[in-house]
Amino acid sequence: MAQSTAKPDGGANAMNGAQFKLGELAELIDGTVLGDSSVTITGVSSVDSASEGHITYVAEPEVLPRGEQSPAAALIVPPELANSSRKPLVITEDPRLAFSKALALFAPRRRLAPGVHPTAIIGANVQLGEQVAIGAHAFVGDNVLIGDRVAIHPLAYVGHEVTIGDDTEIHPQTYIGDRVVIGNRCIIHPGAVIGADGFGYLQTDQGHHKIPQIGSVIIEDDVEVGANSTIDRATVSATRIGKGTKIDDQCHIAHNCVIGEHCLLCGQVGIAGSAKLGNGVILGGQVGVNDHITIHDGIVIGAGSGVFGTLTKPGVYSGMPARPHHEDMRTLAAAHRLPRLIKRVKELEKRLDELEGRKEE
Repeated sequence: MAQSTAKPDGGANAMNGAQFKLGELAELIDGTVLGDSSVTITGVSSVDSASEGHITYVAEPEVLPRGEQSPAAALIVPPELANSSRKPLVITEDPRLAFSKALALFAPRRRLAPGVHPTAIIGANVQLGEQVAIGAHAFVGDNVLIGDRVAIHPLAYVGHEVTIGDDTEIHPQTYIGDRVVIGNRCIIHPGAVIGADGFGYLQTDQGHHKIPQIGSVIIEDDVEVGANSTIDRATVSATRIGKGTKIDDQCHIAHNCVIGEHCLLCGQVGIAGSAKLGNGVILGGQVGVNDHITIHDGIVIGAGSGVFGTLTKPGVYSGMPARPHHEDMRTLAAAHRLPRLIKRVKELEKRLDELEGRKEE
């Protein structure tokens, strides 16, 4: 494998200067070569943007002609397409997964070099693990525990008594509030806020009385929090995000929520206080979830839906309020017929009036 020689602005044909023989690449992405394994692969791209020397993936038979006609040097395909191309192939059960592994090889994530930048502010009694990197103008409060190989990027704020697990990355301009716990291998993207005060007030004759939010946020292992998303601290206990859950950009999780393991929350999801999500729940973009309700394991909510009550039966839901998807589609279809039905009713009323008028004569 060649050494990296890429320029900072790079490009699809020289993401990091790496080159692989097809046979070497196949081993790294858990595939098997059919054809010339000595072909040199210099980059990764989609079918429609492939250049000479690139590898791309084809998961469906209808896309195969585009792959064959492209300049790509090789294709990643599933077993059922193994004998369908004249190009060299990498055969794998999951072409998309193999393609993602290839992307990581040609465009590895750049991490901060270990060490504490001179402009960073480090509080008292901070415990740093091995190979920790803390960037310029970052702030780390008192009594913070940071695991091995953690990267805290420039301008990040880490409050007092925070715990951060091994191999976690905190991107620039994030806010991690006091007493927050973040697990291993988590990624917190720029602008995210973890541990802001929950939205808790009492209505009094003198106005809105703020309820102190003294709880915390617990983020388990392998969680990713998208840019400009907010997870509020609990009133007295902890808002919890289960392991493996992925949160998109601009989402809001309110105080006291419990999000299960391996959930997917798409962009602009809003979850009100004390709601609970089971394991493997998927919320499409702009889904709203009411407070103090439960969405049980494995439920999928379509984009733009509103969940106003507890959902217990597995399946796909959509609509406002969210109901089983097939019911929502029938309701939507009926709504589209309303103008025609209204016109028909008016015609029938007119005919009825005419018939009644004749009887009176």
